[in-house]
Amino acid sequence: MQRHQFETYLDKVFDWKQLRAAQTEGRQYPIYPWLEVFDAVFLGSACQFGPLHRIETECRHGALHKRIGNLSEDMPGYAMQRQNPAEIFDLGCQVAKQLKRNGVLQSDWARGRVVAAVDGIEICSSYCRCCDACMSREVERKVDGQLQKCTQYYHRLSAVTVVSTPFPIFLGILAPELESALVSAGR
Repeated sequence: MQRHQFETYLDKVFDWKQLRAAQTEGRQYPIYPWLEVFDAVFLGSACQFGPLHRIETECRHGALHKRIGNLSEDMPGYAMQRQNPAEIFDLGCQVAKQLKRNGVLQSDWARGRVVAAVDGIEICSSYCRCCDACMSREVERKVDGQLQKCTQYYHRLSAVTVVSTPFPIFLGILAPELESALVSAGR
């Protein structure tokens, strides 16, 4: 298979094959190889395909068809949910460090500093625990017209993006424990 100029650039500047190969498989019995799922999500993001449905379409009939092959939109979510978020975040940080060394992250308004934004969202809130990773909090809600204290379970996702560049660079999604460690370390 012929490699595209973008992938050749990634190998030359970041030793991308090596970084990619260091990603470990988080699933016990994978049907679809993790590196191909990772490539689909990474290349789909690099091509600004947006939602997973668009990445699925491109894998079935479009630009990623020869490179990745058929991939359902559920597969990346399932595979990524079982990966180590710290490992993926470290990969993003390695890429950002190399970009900084190469002078790509220069910005006039940031006065030589690299500025990253951390933004989060809470998802899947429920009054029933769905997994061991659920976070919890006490909330008041009306039940049969009466205010009651209940335990609400939820998940939190936080994304880190370098924003001091002419184009934003997505570093990764953080687990809650990584988010607090990042903020306290000033990383």
